[in-house]
Amino acid sequence: MKLMKARKKKKMNCKRFWPVIFLLFSGVPTFADSFADAIHDLAVVVACKGKYNNQEAGYPGVAKNYYVEEMMANRFAQESGENTMTGTFFGVCFNYAQFAFIDIQQYKSWYNKHGMYESQFWLAGVHDNPNQIELMSIGTKNDYSRVQNGVYIKTYDTSLRKVRTHNGATGHAWIWIERADGVWFWIDPTWTDTGGYVVYGYVKNGQEIQCRPDKKYCIVYPEYLNSLPLPPAMGSRIAPSKTANSTNRQETINDAGKDFIEVIVDKTIRDTFINVHYDSMKEYFGLMITSTVPFLAVKDKSMDFDRFGITVDLPMLYESIAALWGFDYMQNLEDENNLHAVLMEFDFARRLFNNFTWFIGGGAGLRFDTSNQNAGYGPKIMNQTGYLALKANTGFLINISNFFTRVELSYNNIFGFSAGAGIGIGLEM
Repeated sequence: MKLMKARKKKKMNCKRFWPVIFLLFSGVPTFADSFADAIHDLAVVVACKGKYNNQEAGYPGVAKNYYVEEMMANRFAQESGENTMTGTFFGVCFNYAQFAFIDIQQYKSWYNKHGMYESQFWLAGVHDNPNQIELMSIGTKNDYSRVQNGVYIKTYDTSLRKVRTHNGATGHAWIWIERADGVWFWIDPTWTDTGGYVVYGYVKNGQEIQCRPDKKYCIVYPEYLNSLPLPPAMGSRIAPSKTANSTNRQETINDAGKDFIEVIVDKTIRDTFINVHYDSMKEYFGLMITSTVPFLAVKDKSMDFDRFGITVDLPMLYESIAALWGFDYMQNLEDENNLHAVLMEFDFARRLFNNFTWFIGGGAGLRFDTSNQNAGYGPKIMNQTGYLALKANTGFLINISNFFTRVELSYNNIFGFSAGAGIGIGLEM
């Protein structure tokens, strides 16, 4: 309780605990969003407690250490209380993230008051794949998944996030924290300390986006920071989650930084097939040819060229998302028809795994039947022989190395419900 009172006191007096920086940037206003101020403060508090050890990381020389303990001597004295000592470290990025996690954990109610959503704060780490982030928490000797950097770490079966790290970082650790409006932010206290300015941002469209820091919290301020975006304004608070009062972080992580597709995949695939895992997402650009025939033709094994379609697609697989676009030709020559159609198709796709992609979309174009002009094949849009052609489809794209296979189910107004399959080749970008 005494520590919490000290925390509240120094937090309310946060404009007075940095005389050195305020001499440099006096009169600079803070962000209107108190959450942004809180995570700036977090990055600087941890930076002041830490000093980066190049030798621990396997690098020569001495790292820059812009933020030092003396900058917050009075504040740390208030926090320490009767202990009269503040814990500091001489370590690597993991230790910066560790101290930040402990700070949020210790003063959780304060962070909630200033805009943190429930218990949504996590250690974030990346190994050698900058497109895959692992969310973790600090465990105990009786409850942990692995020992990392000499610390008990707890990971979960839904820990992985297909999000690209800030500046493509690898072999690194930092913090993720969710704002009360549902926006996820990241804070990098290591790069804050070694760079001299707060390094932070938010997560959007599978990417960690770096934001412009508040000058009040910066010792140096390179000109390029002015080109960075400001953090998104605080929106309406989202409703409490089902795990709002849970102390089980296995439950709370299921809602951490995920979209609905990832939740479905985790619960229906990842939890069912133990060996399923996310690989490094390779990026491809390719060419694919797909043939489509009616369902009845497949069932009756009566496939011919009277009713069929052919699609030429250009699949583009980028990180965790993808797109397919191309052209369709279809014909229906049965029952004295002479029906032809040309469509432009676009499919939005989501890469569930490195070599398995789900897509949904369709196309639109023109169809012509010169043998039966009055049959009423849809709205006329050109002349007596021009009509609207439509297609809707969904399916999967499977790639092995640089070869692709496409399987789809579709409906078109040329010959109805259909099935299709195709092959293609891609080039790794």
